[in-house]
Amino acid sequence: MELIRKLSDVEASFAYMHALLKGNTQVTTWMSIDAPLGAAELDDAVRRWARRLPLLRARIEERDGSLWFAAGPGPGPEQLRHGPVPAGHSPEDLLAEELNDVLPTGGALWRLRAATDEQAGVTHLYFTRNHAISDGHSTGGTLRVLLEELFGAPGNAAPEPFSRNGDELTYTAPAPAAEGLRPLPDAPGPVPGIPFAVRAPWEERGTAFVPADLSSAGSEAVKLYCRRRGLTVNQFFATALAESFALATGRDEVEFFTAVSLRRRYAEEESLADLGCFISVARAPLRLGGGSFKEHAEAYRDGFRAADAAWRPQARPHHEIRAAVAAAAAAGSAPGICITNVGPVDASLGAHAGRVTGFRTVVNRTGANYGLVLHLSTFRGAFGLALSYGTPSVDPSVAEGTAKLLRERLALAAGAASGEDPRPRRPYGSVTIPATQGLRPVPAAAGRGRAARGTAPRTRPGAAG
Repeated sequence: MELIRKLSDVEASFAYMHALLKGNTQVTTWMSIDAPLGAAELDDAVRRWARRLPLLRARIEERDGSLWFAAGPGPGPEQLRHGPVPAGHSPEDLLAEELNDVLPTGGALWRLRAATDEQAGVTHLYFTRNHAISDGHSTGGTLRVLLEELFGAPGNAAPEPFSRNGDELTYTAPAPAAEGLRPLPDAPGPVPGIPFAVRAPWEERGTAFVPADLSSAGSEAVKLYCRRRGLTVNQFFATALAESFALATGRDEVEFFTAVSLRRRYAEEESLADLGCFISVARAPLRLGGGSFKEHAEAYRDGFRAADAAWRPQARPHHEIRAAVAAAAAAGSAPGICITNVGPVDASLGAHAGRVTGFRTVVNRTGANYGLVLHLSTFRGAFGLALSYGTPSVDPSVAEGTAKLLRERLALAAGAASGEDPRPRRPYGSVTIPATQGLRPVPAAAGRGRAARGTAPRTRPGAAG
């Protein structure tokens, strides 16, 4: 196959994690459409979709110790699945199945599953891909083109340009954006990692998630809460996650990771295509001293801004990236927790967004990167949240307890939107979470994550991807 370009440091990191960690970082997006789509209709649209987006025809090849995108064939039969919604399955059950059905290394970089509910008049689409080809922004743009091919006037639109290699662009770091900002220490300090509950073979690991969506009214109340306290939405949810995790685990400090888009960070005048992967992760320790929620949010803000301003892209040889991923695969703990926010998805879906009735993205995190990840998006004005975790690496009671406390924190904020900010009700570092009621984690697919063959944690934590 003809080589297109070398993978960037970010892309190669995701590609090696997918290969060595058995699907870690694989991404699945669920999008519900208000029409029952037939198999032939969908097949034709998908072929036009792949012609318009060259990245959907790409493969990853290794040449002379480096990974390259290569021009591959059009969609194969294994990349498109169509059938009815299985009896007794919810859309989130199917999302969990797709998330844990790992794309084979060296093969196609994406897969689309369509599950039609004729009685309800909807089709659930599940777009699963290797993280090396997408980020939160490009996922919306990619699905917008599919919607255009499904519901727009079929035409002969020119193919979109292949994504750039971020290593070849000139990075411009953001300013700290705050006078008198407390500097981030050179070393984050001895913040303990999150030991795995079970060390299972990688082929037996999977991902589960707990939905924690807000209604439109609850979302508006949280936005009001943020506006009246000078907080951004991201600061609010990051702090709510950190407080909830600290209470659930008896901690008063945690390493906090924030996913960041790099799409407006390059000096080149031309805009990046709506394809590819251009993200980083800012890492900063967060210590919760029992103060008010706003005080903790300000501590998160300062730590994140300093870490984001200090971050610089890497351009490591690919053999070094592979070695770093291999070290992460051997880890017995996760370094911290993470939040990722794709923002409002309505605009990114384009003119046919009105046909979309449901939307959620979850990343497969089998435990090497983060103990918990809060996936946040906004659709039709409402916040969609999913708390994902690796199985059996992370004790489910930790995820369920964190989700329960997170929902309580969100309810407190909605109730106090126009009043005083409530202080934490219990001290950090001394909390036992009882069995939760009313939370149903969406488990990993059957056959993965069996705890019996695992071992106790023995090794040091590895670096986050």
